[in-house]
Amino acid sequence: MQQEFKTTRINESLFSGIEQRMLAALVVRTPMTVKPDHLTGLGVVGAAVVFAGYCLSNLDVKWLWLANVGIAIHWVGDSLDGTLARHRSIERPRYGFYLDQVIDTIGNLLMAAGLGLSPWVHFGSAMMVLALYHMLSVQTYVRTIVDREFHVAPGRLGPTEMRVGMIAMNICILVFGMQTVTTWPVPLEWGDLFLGVVVIGLFWLFLAQKIRHLNRLKIEEPALR
Repeated sequence: MQQEFKTTRINESLFSGIEQRMLAALVVRTPMTVKPDHLTGLGVVGAAVVFAGYCLSNLDVKWLWLANVGIAIHWVGDSLDGTLARHRSIERPRYGFYLDQVIDTIGNLLMAAGLGLSPWVHFGSAMMVLALYHMLSVQTYVRTIVDREFHVAPGRLGPTEMRVGMIAMNICILVFGMQTVTTWPVPLEWGDLFLGVVVIGLFWLFLAQKIRHLNRLKIEEPALR
């Protein structure tokens, strides 16, 4: 007998309003032959396109447009699969949740590795962003178990906001190029400085969320005397 998986899904991201309207428009136009698992696979394809676009940008900066197309494909696959399942009332909550989170780690690795292998940032900078993003993700999954609430965007920053940031950075590189900041002890591209700010922001958000929820749980579950 299938076990019940009761979890409240909460999305309070900065772009949740426009994202939900876009998904609502897409889901009613999705052919019946397309299944949620197909869209999950499409997300991985999108991440692979991002990887290819970043790597090819070593040859020509214009390949960053391919990376942007891949990010859009990844968003469609990653965001529409669950929406489609709920729209058609064919949810498999435990299967869907497990598959989604596992597949996300593959897609995130492909995109971060591609960025790190491009000429625009150091590989270590891209990996630091990936590590901090996954630290926040782990905290989200733990909270899902503890509170039975799946918060898609802790601190109002979720996968969609990260994708928008990547596209914005790519467009800035295409328009303005990549300048090296030589006033630092080690010469850095401005892309590395941008990712450094992202790392600091994600780490601060991780600590703030950790302190907030630990304090709340201590009140809800006082120590026995």
